[in-house]
Amino acid sequence: MQSLQTNPFLGTDYLQFGNSKQQELARDLEEWKILKSLNGFKPTLAGTIPLDIDTDSSDVDILVKFNIPAHLQKICYAKFRNLPNYSFSEKTMALRVTLICRFETKRFQYEIFGQSVEPTDQYAWIHMMVENRFLTLADPTFRDEIRNLKKQGIKTEPAFCKVLDLKGDPYKTLLVWNQKSDEQFQELLLKRGFQTNPN
Repeated sequence: MQSLQTNPFLGTDYLQFGNSKQQELARDLEEWKILKSLNGFKPTLAGTIPLDIDTDSSDVDILVKFNIPAHLQKICYAKFRNLPNYSFSEKTMALRVTLICRFETKRFQYEIFGQSVEPTDQYAWIHMMVENRFLTLADPTFRDEIRNLKKQGIKTEPAFCKVLDLKGDPYKTLLVWNQKSDEQFQELLLKRGFQTNPN
């Protein structure tokens, strides 16, 4: 597994060298100072746009860590309340207090997802790391199949489990795959008819 130090997804530089949508996102984040506004909360991008499996309706997921929920709420209100479709809500997910802030710019819909744990320990990040390993190890037809399912309205984790024929709750299943080796990833991909790339 990649160490955190060498994981490009922990920063945003990769966006500037990515596809046109990723480059556009880099400009949007800078223009609206979105990550800078969240600087004290360890903002970390997740979701489909970093992985290049997004659709036209995909939003931008930003994972953050809070110590005191009211602090995050205060910053979001101060920085983003004047943007279109601003909302702020609190839920309990996997027994964790979760704060969700949504808003839009002219180019993107954003969702800030806050919990009291490190962004890299949140399920959305772990899912993304597992998905990235499958995408990296598989031939390009795998990415195409994921994109096609997403265009049909299937969410990301269920799409991966459908293509890979993995049973059970897709969100829990992908967490389990975070513990598996690249050889196990390649074995499954080959079993499902995909060519694999060497590491």
